[in-house]
Amino acid sequence: MAAIKVMIVDDSPFSRTLIADSLRDGGYDVVGETDSLEEAIDIYNKTKPDVITMDIAMPDHDGFEVSRALLHNDPNAKIILSSSMKDEETEMEAKRIGISGYVQKPVEANILFQVIDKVLSPDNLYQDLLNSGLETFKEALSQNVTRMAKTPVSFKDIGAAMDEPYTSSGVTSVIGIIGQYTGTLIMDLSAETADNIAQAILHRPPKSNDETLAMVSELANIIGGRACSMLNMKEKALGLRVSPPSMFHGNSAELVSPSVKIEHAVAKTDYGEIFLGVGFKKGSTLWM
Repeated sequence: MAAIKVMIVDDSPFSRTLIADSLRDGGYDVVGETDSLEEAIDIYNKTKPDVITMDIAMPDHDGFEVSRALLHNDPNAKIILSSSMKDEETEMEAKRIGISGYVQKPVEANILFQVIDKVLSPDNLYQDLLNSGLETFKEALSQNVTRMAKTPVSFKDIGAAMDEPYTSSGVTSVIGIIGQYTGTLIMDLSAETADNIAQAILHRPPKSNDETLAMVSELANIIGGRACSMLNMKEKALGLRVSPPSMFHGNSAELVSPSVKIEHAVAKTDYGEIFLGVGFKKGSTLWM
C-alpha cells in the first residue's frame, strides 16, 4: 500500500522539521513544505497530498486564508489545523471553513497519526457510531429511569429498524443530536405511563399535565445527554451534544424521520413501556 502523502504548511522551519520528522518516522510521505499561500496551491496541485497540516499564525496569509484557498482549489482537500491556539472562536471558524481536523502544538506524533487516520477514514468512525449508538442510548435510559423512578428496565424489539411510521402512544419527546454527525432521539410513552413515572420521581402525583410533560422532556434530555457523553468518552472526535427537546402530546400522531434511519427498542418498566428511537446521518465536515 502506498504511503499516505502529507503536505506541511507552517511559517516555522523548526515546526515543519518536527512535524516532518514525526511523519517520516511514522511511515508517511512528506511531499512538500511551505509557508505561503501561492506555493501551497502549487505544491498541492503537483503532488496531490492526501492530507495537509496547517498552522494558523503566518506572516502574509493566515492558516484560515490558505485553507479557504486550498478548499476553493479542491473542495475535497483534507486539512488538519496544527496550532498552539485552541479556543471556541478558532474552532468555530475552522468548522465553518471546512477544515477536517485539529491537533494542538506541540504536536504529539501518535495524536497526529490518529487524527490523520480518522480524517481519511470517516466511514469507520460513522460505522462505529451506528454499531454502538442504540446500545449506548438504551444503557443511558436504563440507568437513569432505574435511578430516578426506582423501577427495573428490560428491553424488547432490540435493534429493530423503523421501516414504517411509528404511531405515538400519546407523549413524545424529540431531541436533535449535533456534533460530528447529526442525529435524532425519540422517546415516546403513553400519558398513563408518563404520569406513573412522574409520580414515582416526584413521590407525589403530578400537579398538572404540564408537570408531567416537563418530566418527560427533562428525562429525555438527561438520557440523551448522558448517552452522548458516554459515546464521546469512547471517541472524543464525535463531539456529540443534544439540542433542547421538542414535545408533542395529545392525539396519536405518526412519527417519521425521512432523512435518518431510526433504530429502536422498547423499554419495559413497572409503570409501562417506553419507546426509544435513535438514528444518525453523516454531516458535511469531519472535525477532531
